[in-house]
Amino acid sequence: MALHALLFSRDQAIIDLAGEVLKTLDIEVTQSNAEEDAVQKLASTKFDAIVVDNADARGAVEVLSAAKSLSSCEQSIGIVLAISPSSIAFADGARSHMVLYRPLSADRLRTGVRSALGLRSDREEARESPRASIRIPATLRGAGLDVTLAFITNLSAGGAALYVGQSIPSASIQTIEFSLPGGQDNLSSAVELIWRDVQGRMGIRFAGMSAAFTESLEKWSAAHSEVQRAAEAGD
Repeated sequence: MALHALLFSRDQAIIDLAGEVLKTLDIEVTQSNAEEDAVQKLASTKFDAIVVDNADARGAVEVLSAAKSLSSCEQSIGIVLAISPSSIAFADGARSHMVLYRPLSADRLRTGVRSALGLRSDREEARESPRASIRIPATLRGAGLDVTLAFITNLSAGGAALYVGQSIPSASIQTIEFSLPGGQDNLSSAVELIWRDVQGRMGIRFAGMSAAFTESLEKWSAAHSEVQRAAEAGD
């Protein structure tokens, strides 16, 4: 059974991008560019996802707030397409489960929607960007941010998924530090926040990586993949 999403945006580029990505995930899209129209659609139709573009912040607030009060939206997942980490303070008070940050790309949007809705990625994409499911501690640092302990739950050469478990200002996160399993060196990188959700999870991209950071992570990722393939072959 296909999933159904409401897309609220006035930006044609966002409408085209989100529409195409959602369709590739077999998600039927209903588009609206007026908050009154969007609220009426929410009241009359059950949607699995409510995707709002907060370039129109007032409209996005109205749509998400209305969804929070509608019984038809009790099972809906709210996804905010945000301009910046500091622009979505409203999301915590509305029916929002995930925030995806600009600049948006098809891959970034697809990954965020899959994570929000619990959809599995296909095998081909998994091979192109191998990720390891792990649990290792990491330290987040940033301007005006107390040192924060997080756990890396998913790691690749380009980024990671984190569990933070507490509310911290998203805009303040600047760097991450962690040690790879079996490694002695403490790795550090600047980060770009890609998404976050209300369960305390975040998705980051490593930015401005040093040659040593990249080499260590690529070697570990390759070795981890070999171990996984050997284990699967043994099964």
